[in-house]
Amino acid sequence: MLSGIKMKNPKVTVLMSVYNGEKYLQESIDSILEQTFRDFEFVIVNDGSIDKTAEILKSYKDVRIKIVNNEKNIGLTKSLNKGLKIAKGEYIARMDADDISMSERLEKEIEFLESHQEHAVVGTFVKIMNENSEIIRLWDRPTKDIEIREFLKRDNCIVHGSVMIRKSSLHDVGFYDKFMVRSQDYDLWLKLSEKYYLANIPEYLYFRREHNDIIGMKYREEQLKYVEIAKSNALERQCANLLEKVKNHCIDIRKATRLFINVTIEKNMRLRENALEPILCFKRLKTFKKIVLFCSYRFLVWILFSKKINRIMRDFKIEKINLEKAESDLKKIVNRRLI
Repeated sequence: MLSGIKMKNPKVTVLMSVYNGEKYLQESIDSILEQTFRDFEFVIVNDGSIDKTAEILKSYKDVRIKIVNNEKNIGLTKSLNKGLKIAKGEYIARMDADDISMSERLEKEIEFLESHQEHAVVGTFVKIMNENSEIIRLWDRPTKDIEIREFLKRDNCIVHGSVMIRKSSLHDVGFYDKFMVRSQDYDLWLKLSEKYYLANIPEYLYFRREHNDIIGMKYREEQLKYVEIAKSNALERQCANLLEKVKNHCIDIRKATRLFINVTIEKNMRLRENALEPILCFKRLKTFKKIVLFCSYRFLVWILFSKKINRIMRDFKIEKINLEKAESDLKKIVNRRLI
């Protein structure tokens, strides 16, 4: 490069994190290098691999590939955030080291985001393949924003490796939550859906590999717990938004609390039966307390409600009541219209 001349930034940054991915890594990288859309950089974070991953990466001489080597394994979430900090593209396209992108994937995702400026994320339909690259099933997911939002209340419907994301939107919501060891993508979609539109292209542009070593198979139970944490985080943000509206006199405390209760007991936001239930349940109660205590003393009924919340929490902590009884008591308070 000539001195003093600034090279044009690429339109897209393809971001991959790989840990001990020697078996399928070359096939995955090649599927990106063979894309019909050419204006991209390929940031690959080698997350402390101890197999032949580093050797495979060094064998590529394509100038678009930028390799970041972690001295030790720090996990997918932190590795992706590390890659995002150096990404120069206007758009971020994810890619997993086990998978394959169809040659037109980037081109079609670029076309979609360029023509849908209100959208922050676009994924694709996915073909699931086994260890032998045989197609074992197809994943069709909702394509329109309104359908995706409804689905996200229950579970994820956007395949992480298939997406392209507007980088400005990522900066707006603060990248991936570093505390989300699993389901970091689901948590991110929930955050982005609060401000932007999401979509899936109804074409099979991504091949996702399922085998015994992938995160989703090895850590399924743990992943489900992080799904619930993501839902709880979304509720926290909704409540914080309500509290801000109360402070700014956009809505009154009565309306804010009713909205909170509606969100909390909504069918699709109900807690699943797992070990994180006590934590999530009372995280929600504490958030509600923040809203309730913001009211002035003339709303005596609000203070009484807050005391009831405190009593439920205290009894739960000293094991006077179990989670089922605590939830039941909260519902009774709501049903008796004490708010």
